[in-house]
Amino acid sequence: MKTIQTATFIDFIWLILLASIWGSAFVGIEYALTGFDPFFVAFIRIFFATVFLLFFVYFKHLSFPRDLKTWLILILIGVLNNAMPFYLISWGQQFISAGTASVMLSMGPFVALILSHIVTHDEKITFFKMVGVILGFAGVFILLGDDFLKGDTDSLYGKIALLFAVMGYISSGFLIRKISHINTIVCSTSMFLTATVMMVPFLFFISFESMDIFSYPFLTIVYLAIIPTAAASLIRIKLVQRVGVQFMSQVAYLIPLFAIFWSWVFFDVVPPFVVYVALIFIFTGLFIRKLNFSVPFR
Repeated sequence: MKTIQTATFIDFIWLILLASIWGSAFVGIEYALTGFDPFFVAFIRIFFATVFLLFFVYFKHLSFPRDLKTWLILILIGVLNNAMPFYLISWGQQFISAGTASVMLSMGPFVALILSHIVTHDEKITFFKMVGVILGFAGVFILLGDDFLKGDTDSLYGKIALLFAVMGYISSGFLIRKISHINTIVCSTSMFLTATVMMVPFLFFISFESMDIFSYPFLTIVYLAIIPTAAASLIRIKLVQRVGVQFMSQVAYLIPLFAIFWSWVFFDVVPPFVVYVALIFIFTGLFIRKLNFSVPFR
């Protein structure tokens, strides 16, 4: 596993661009769900992204890995980074808004902080980072607690699905670092390809009767596949390999802001007050975890 580099100004630009793209994905999923099953939305995203990236592999004359160990890692990444979270996000957004879903995914940095302290040698936790984690989880508990008080079990399950999606994304980040020697395009294409193959059998369990591929919701899925899925994956992998999982996970700072903005622009929808309260806790935690004048835990 390569030692990560210090983030540069360009890395932060890529991070902002990635946040804008992923923020739009939540709005796109919300619209795509008006015409399609959550699993179908997730599968087509991954399938089209695979086809799109295979063209790059072909025209650049790139080669796929040939050793079994690397493919086993890629298969696991395909599950944790694509198949599982893409489906869970689509399923969860049946019950929660795009803005709320993005807030739930902003837990990524806190999950990454805890896991990276355990499994890496160069991303250790500190006292202030731990305080940030506590505040971040407090924000999520506020969102979940609101559902408990209202008795809204569908919304609660939707938010829990998003939390599991976060765990998948973060876990895959550590695996991506283990194969940092692989070309970015090849790595991204391989994990989408494995995810596609593994999802195919589940297509037999969904109904296609009411689906219309000649519709705007389907065009939205195509957008989701090419921009927030394929293109964004290339950016994410490059950042993880260069500057580490913790830096990459800071995209969660910005995704909720962009998701709320895009929801307002396209749907004229703003999240309820409790979402903003949760955001304050999460953003405060994200700020505190960046403080460096503290002694690392051993």
